[in-house]
Amino acid sequence: MNTRVTCQDVLDALYELIDCEECDRRSGLIDAGSVPGPNARARALMIQHVATCPHCADALDAERHVRALMRGCYESEQASDALRARVAASIMSVSLTWR
Repeated sequence: MNTRVTCQDVLDALYELIDCEECDRRSGLIDAGSVPGPNARARALMIQHVATCPHCADALDAERHVRALMRGCYESEQASDALRARVAASIMSVSLTWR
């Protein structure tokens, strides 16, 4: 990414930006190249853009608000061990389709 950030750049990476705000482990994985997403420099440039762009600031704030509402709705809920095991198994499984 060059030093010019567009609204589309921010909107394309909106979820990753917030993921990195909420989880240092996620930002570390992105910065290490283990998972896709904007690196630390790109995130800093995007946040600078958001500071001067009302449209992008509104989009970022809206997603933060939705996530806060979701956390509030489910903070007392705890996933069962069986559900955790199924999720972990599905994440770790590999699916191949041969055509």
